[in-house]
Amino acid sequence: MKSIVILMCFAMVLFACTSHSQLYPRVHSNEKSTQFKSDQIIKSSIQKLFNEAQVQATFVTFDGQYLKKYGNAVDRSQAEYIPASTFKVLNALIALEHDKSSTAEVFQWDGKPRTFKAWEKDLTLASAMQASAVPVYQTVAKRIGLSLMQQEITRIEFGNQNIGQQVDNFWLVGPLKITPEQEAKFIYNLATEKLAFKAQVQKDVKAMLLMENRGQNKLYAKSGWGMDVEPQVGWFTGWVEQANGKVTAFSLNLEMQSNADIGQRKALTLDVLDKLGLFHYLR
Repeated sequence: MKSIVILMCFAMVLFACTSHSQLYPRVHSNEKSTQFKSDQIIKSSIQKLFNEAQVQATFVTFDGQYLKKYGNAVDRSQAEYIPASTFKVLNALIALEHDKSSTAEVFQWDGKPRTFKAWEKDLTLASAMQASAVPVYQTVAKRIGLSLMQQEITRIEFGNQNIGQQVDNFWLVGPLKITPEQEAKFIYNLATEKLAFKAQVQKDVKAMLLMENRGQNKLYAKSGWGMDVEPQVGWFTGWVEQANGKVTAFSLNLEMQSNADIGQRKALTLDVLDKLGLFHYLR
């Protein structure tokens, strides 16, 4: 009888151990090692991409939980730079929130020469966003005014929150500055409509930023090029919305040369997003 009881107890212990291992499987060290190696390969690949392009750059991603940094100059991710034309995003949000403009308004070109031919026509907020037309958004900033602009930038806690005393160029020459990490988090909150603006206002501005579709994946972004500071700074900030609804925000920040290709920032971003498996090239 004793031997039967012992056998039964042994069987119960064995069953409990087996059940526990099934319910709580161990994460094998070789799986962790494989993931680590994969991450390192991606990081090295992105670093090589920037080296070959002869740029000093960082690429920050944020998915609402994890902030990741890549590139050959990752220290830039926490350094402050003028936002340049990426500020148009917040400029549009403030303008629509306070009825300083509307999505239907047309800003008429006065016929005078502008820096780029793409700006020499009538533009809406959306088309001016896509063309990165500085004169239109300077007009909008003047309507908002210095007091309200400062109030809203402080409320949203955008960058260093310092706009100085001139309302139509603080994002182009300073004193407003922001880090790539802050840009990625700000644009994530817009993508997920968590900013402290009306829901419809956020939807309207998001629609202005839609750049490209690949299958069911969508790319939203805004470029920026600070030409009036030394050294010059470039941005490409936005997010990818995948077919499953997951949003991953990103911000590319790099030192720009005066003779740089205007399309370089987007091209580098697309290469990085492909390497990260977020927005694949159609092969």
